[in-house]
Amino acid sequence: MIGIKGIADFGNRFFETAEKLGESGKLLKGEKGDIDKELESGKDFPVSLKADFSLLIGEINALEETRRLLKGVVEELQHDFSSLIKSKSFDDFADNFKDLVRVERLKEAPDVLRGIIHMEVGLALSFIAAMKNFETLRMKDYEDSFNQYFFSSNGYKTVSGDLILRPKLPKNIRETGDQINAERYIRDMTRIVVETTGDKLYNMRERYARFAATYQEGFKKKLIDWFDSFGDLAEASLLPVVEGIINGAFNIELNPLVAAAIGTFCSVTTRKATEHSYLTLLGIS
Repeated sequence: MIGIKGIADFGNRFFETAEKLGESGKLLKGEKGDIDKELESGKDFPVSLKADFSLLIGEINALEETRRLLKGVVEELQHDFSSLIKSKSFDDFADNFKDLVRVERLKEAPDVLRGIIHMEVGLALSFIAAMKNFETLRMKDYEDSFNQYFFSSNGYKTVSGDLILRPKLPKNIRETGDQINAERYIRDMTRIVVETTGDKLYNMRERYARFAATYQEGFKKKLIDWFDSFGDLAEASLLPVVEGIINGAFNIELNPLVAAAIGTFCSVTTRKATEHSYLTLLGIS
């Protein structure tokens, strides 16, 4: 079966691969002594630290192969999505989803997410890898993150202090405001799922605080800026490739939000693994 199970299996494999590469330091290459070279160079860009995301291309190319495995992949996906969306309650949805991807913990989803997940299968897929690969993660961690996004005026704050703000309606018709659309919400919420997972998996928030305290003075501050720079590079490297292949392999006309959800999942998963590799390279274990 390709369908939703195929996409879920891909997400799971991608998560596992990115985690292993992040742990092994293969996403970012350099030696501890290279940090001193960077600081002495006086340049605003790295000269001895190299990122290599081509190691993930093999997993991405596996998506392309699915197009050759089954002529009816689009029809099967349409059937899967239709069956899930017709679920009368979230518990029914979780049961039907479990039949496809065998994930028991989906029923633990907090109230703030249940209705959204029920209506948007792409968001449900973003939980699967986290649940399968990080069994000790609490659903309350996700609830806290999403409550920040929906109810805090400051939105959800990433480990480095960037804010993910929900789009808002303009106060009057003459104001443009942030554009409110489904893709924006799905990308934001998928990002928050992966950010929350990665922060817990790699103990990122405690480590980032130590990192920022260590490199807060003078020209050392550029190493703090590079934390986000390498993460941005990871996302920029993966997002167009993943979404381009999904569009071809699964037919974007089926559900354009699937490509948005999976593309964001893969790119932010790579970001978190890269952030972990970067802190490890700097000796922040």
